[in-house]
Amino acid sequence: MIVVSNATVLIGLAKIGKLDLLPGIFSKVYIPEEVFKELVPERSKKPGSWEIEKAEWIERKSVTGQTEVRLLMASLDQGEAEVLVLGKEMKADLILLDEEKARKAAAIASFEVMGLVGLLILAKNLGLIEQVGPYIEELRRKNFRISEKIVLEGLKKAGEVG
Repeated sequence: MIVVSNATVLIGLAKIGKLDLLPGIFSKVYIPEEVFKELVPERSKKPGSWEIEKAEWIERKSVTGQTEVRLLMASLDQGEAEVLVLGKEMKADLILLDEEKARKAAAIASFEVMGLVGLLILAKNLGLIEQVGPYIEELRRKNFRISEKIVLEGLKKAGEVG
């Protein structure tokens, strides 16, 4: 399975100490160069930057379609644009994105899209975590923005609320 990720999902998992869920679910996760630069700038204090830099299961890839990236940057940031173009170039099976505009653009481009809450639900279904709710609460305590609608939908899908 070819999986391409944006920075937000990786940062969220790092904030709650669950970056290790990804290699438990996917054998490899690809990130474009711009996402790597966002996550691992020199002397970064971002959560997970050291782990992401050293992770053997994360592979950096250069995007060749720079014209497409520039066109997408009319409405998306460079990292999001590179994720979509890299996903197209690699014929990705799944794109990991949280930002609403980027998710809509990915859906229009016919990508399968999963965000952090969906990833937590998948981890629960695979028996990697017991509950989704405590991780969502921890994300919120650590100022990770998740809409109330997404939280409620996620908890329903996880079978943790009625």
